Amino acid sequence: MVAAEPVPCAADALVWQHLGQRPCQLTARELARFFHPGRSQELRWALAECLGMHNAQGLQPCLALIDRYGPQSELLRALGMTHQPAARDALFRYLDDPGVDRLALLCALVGWGRQVPLPVIEEALLHPGQAMRLVGVELLQFHARLLTAQQLLKLCEPLLGDMRPPVAMAAIRLLQRRNEPLLAGRLAQLLQADPPGPVWEVALYALGSIGTETSIALLLECWLACRETPKAVALLHQLGAQFRHRHLLRQRLEGLLQEGRVTAAEVAPLLIGLEDTPEDAGS
Repeated sequence: MVAAEPVPCAADALVWQHLGQRPCQLTARELARFFHPGRSQELRWALAECLGMHNAQGLQPCLALIDRYGPQSELLRALGMTHQPAARDALFRYLDDPGVDRLALLCALVGWGRQVPLPVIEEALLHPGQAMRLVGVELLQFHARLLTAQQLLKLCEPLLGDMRPPVAMAAIRLLQRRNEPLLAGRLAQLLQADPPGPVWEVALYALGSIGTETSIALLLECWLACRETPKAVALLHQLGAQFRHRHLLRQRLEGLLQEGRVTAAEVAPLLIGLEDTPEDAGS
């Protein structure tokens, strides 16, 4: 076994060698002995990760390191990885500490997302940083079912307008879990707002996956608005996947034909597909 040293030196290579073993043979206490703020960031994170993976055995060594070196980012994450109630309590005590790495702290608290106060999550959602917003969405999912559609949309609204696709896409995936008309309507607005390609595709799938009468009507309106664009094909494909409400969809299409809003040639492939679709069980 490698002898731990008080300061980093050439022994780092031997530590890496032991960390690379599967399974790692270092105990939680040995990992803690090798941890030192002067070591490379990569090695510190690797040691902390292994320490956290020791779960209950890693808790006290991790707390001891924090007492010795302060709430280093990697130690906060390791504390969260132990999944111990005492770790949660220790992490919560840092919520009001402005000197702590906020991103690392919130990432460490994801396992207890339901217990993280909503104002803390809202603060993360309004933060300009992408990583902070994404962890905010991850925490928000634990509260989403307890919020009204209006409350949830208000929290997600800043993210839907974010030009960075990962942020907007994370918010969309959260909204699609609910089938309220308000949220479906917001997804439809997004489809017609011409967002970046990946965001548009995720919004289309999200609206289609809701699978309600409201979402079908909204998909039809989006298709009508985009008929002269390349996006019309994707919208038609999503409409064709609405097997659960195909009778309603057929009625809507026939109504559009009667009103003269569409031509028979435009809707014929979709109508034929709806006629050929076998009846769903229980429909």
